[in-house]
Amino acid sequence: MDAAEAWRRRLERALAVTMPPGHTGPGDNRPIEDYGVAARRAGVLIPVVAAPEPYVYFTQRSAALRHHPGQISFPGGSMEARDRNAEQAALREAEEEIELQPRHVEVLGELPEYPTVTGFVISPFVGWVDPHADVYPDDAEVARLFAVPLAHLLELDNYREYPYERNGQTYHVYGIDYRDDHIWGATAGILLGLVQRLAHAEDRPLALPRRAEEPVNSHGR
Repeated sequence: MDAAEAWRRRLERALAVTMPPGHTGPGDNRPIEDYGVAARRAGVLIPVVAAPEPYVYFTQRSAALRHHPGQISFPGGSMEARDRNAEQAALREAEEEIELQPRHVEVLGELPEYPTVTGFVISPFVGWVDPHADVYPDDAEVARLFAVPLAHLLELDNYREYPYERNGQTYHVYGIDYRDDHIWGATAGILLGLVQRLAHAEDRPLALPRRAEEPVNSHGR
């Protein structure tokens, strides 16, 4: 078995594992109205490139976008009327944002839906991406496209929990740094869910990141 295939099998085990009580599973989707009248469903793709040392694509959103301008995220966005489901929305948005063709993506599985404080309910899908697939950021939506090694993202010690203030309320969010980039909020929270599922699949104890005292602002710093 080559290195890429070994990583793939680890991801498949993590996505298939049954978590302990208190953890939701893929498909445990609540009705959207449970999240409020303005809640919107969205789909994101976690694009894992099938290299010997796999890496994950991230986008930095354009500062001109209405929702989450300038933030680091996965390719994805709100479901539209033409989308059959959130998975199709995630693949469509990945094609629109970074020109990643769906034929180059094998969806390995789905993570539990993730509600955000901004009213989105995100369904994340892990995609195994052909390493020969060409990707190009769309200038209208994506300011920058970059990659982070999967091994770095799956290491719990790289995460921290931060207080985050929004509209007079304090929330607790997660973040992970790679070089000069700070990945935080829903994107880091989704990744942390994958980290925990992998730990459980491999019979390692479940744990949460250490707390950081410095608060995070709306720009992730």
